[in-house]
Amino acid sequence: MNKIIEFFQKFMIPTIISLGEMLLKIIIIITIIMVVIEVLKALHVLEWLNKRLYFFTRFLGISPQASFPLLIGVTIGITYGAGAILLSYNNKEMSKKDVILVSIFLLLCHAIFEDTLLFTSLGALGWIVVPIKVMIATVVTYIARRIIEKKHLLETSPIEVTL
Repeated sequence: MNKIIEFFQKFMIPTIISLGEMLLKIIIIITIIMVVIEVLKALHVLEWLNKRLYFFTRFLGISPQASFPLLIGVTIGITYGAGAILLSYNNKEMSKKDVILVSIFLLLCHAIFEDTLLFTSLGALGWIVVPIKVMIATVVTYIARRIIEKKHLLETSPIEVTL
């Protein structure tokens, strides 16, 4: 019985305290980011960024209409990005190709600000994490674009998306 009590005192209690502190950091970071995103939406900054983002997404084969769901996913996270993709696709604002390419990019590079803040709070170097994520996502998405265009894959393969 003494070993169990000693285990809890030396290991479990400090571990639970450490996890609680990390969870508190995560909650604070996510809350700040969500408030900032809402302010940016209200000020129409996200729309302005979407127009600027098309310069980059054009290279990836992503249409201007699909830039906004990509921007949402990259900044806020993959869950919000997926919601924006579903909504845009159901509203006929995105093609099948857009859905695939945006999804591939977001798979590799989502919630870039949130992840970077979380990783740096754990000791990672943000100035290394961000460029690597963006470069890998860009290369893989570009390769997928070339394969899709070369093989005409999306002309015969339907994508069913429902909310």
